[in-house]
Amino acid sequence: MDKLFTEHEWDDDGSGGAGATNFSFVKTKPPKKDRKKQKKTEQSVESSEPGRFVRAPAATEVPSKKSRKRAAAESTQELHSKNQNGKLKKSKGGQPNQDEPQKVPIRHGVSKQNGSVVHPTDFRSKLVESLKGSRFRFLNEQLYKTTGEEAKKLFHQDPAAFQAYHEGYRHQIVQWSMNPLDRIVKSIKKLPENYIVADFGCGEARLAESVPHKVYSLDLVAANDSVIACDMANTPLETNSINVVVFCLSLMGTNLRDFLLEANRIMKTGALLKIAEVSSRFDDVKEFVDNVQKCGFLVENKDLNHKLFYFFHFKKVRTVDKSSFKGKHFSLKPCLYKKR
Repeated sequence: MDKLFTEHEWDDDGSGGAGATNFSFVKTKPPKKDRKKQKKTEQSVESSEPGRFVRAPAATEVPSKKSRKRAAAESTQELHSKNQNGKLKKSKGGQPNQDEPQKVPIRHGVSKQNGSVVHPTDFRSKLVESLKGSRFRFLNEQLYKTTGEEAKKLFHQDPAAFQAYHEGYRHQIVQWSMNPLDRIVKSIKKLPENYIVADFGCGEARLAESVPHKVYSLDLVAANDSVIACDMANTPLETNSINVVVFCLSLMGTNLRDFLLEANRIMKTGALLKIAEVSSRFDDVKEFVDNVQKCGFLVENKDLNHKLFYFFHFKKVRTVDKSSFKGKHFSLKPCLYKKR
């Protein structure tokens, strides 16, 4: 039908006799609100494609309050799951690594992983190293301010202090551009193997382990069985029995004169005295050489070219009796390590 009689109604009034039906059309005017709705319906029908029916939209069912809550919970759970999957680290193949636990950034030295508190090991190691360094600096300063006898008493009263000192010393060595002991080892290897060496302030006796010669290792405390514990001003070695004496970073204390006179006592005439010391400890190199020569030695050569260490080579030319020696005590400046 091309025309829809939606605006008409018909009235069956029963007139026209028995069994007769009389259809009379009565035109009624619908309300204004219904006319607007009907006009929109006609426009939609006319604009639709010819030959197709327009299906009226199905009535929407209003969900219950319980179903709305369930749907909201499911959507929230799904969103949380997507966020977690997006935070997972990807493996080399580009796929999320489901087995790797989530990590929380470290704050104030503590991190949380899988609900447990984890203390980083590097914090503890740094603290331990700092404490060791502090004790080393304290002991180092005490050795420069005391005599050899007083330093010996200090380490015998606290044996752990000697170990702490040498641990700090080893830490300092690894930061140097060179170890002066390596140079002394190289020079002694060139000497006849029947030479007997005395290493004053030997530490852990590395010189004795590095050369084929017989070496007497002397220090305030015995780091191992090969070390003789003694005051370097009074050693148990025999008089005129040593061919080479070494002081490698060991001229510490306020009575260096006593150490050198003891070295003179045990050395043969013509024996060699090798000294290596930190360059910053010297105010006047000539004064130091003069004081050593007063103890019965003659300087043969010295190397002052290295920026960290000075090297001296002396020879014993005469025997000097400690009891009759009238020279003054002398010392070098303390070697103070930088505080961190």
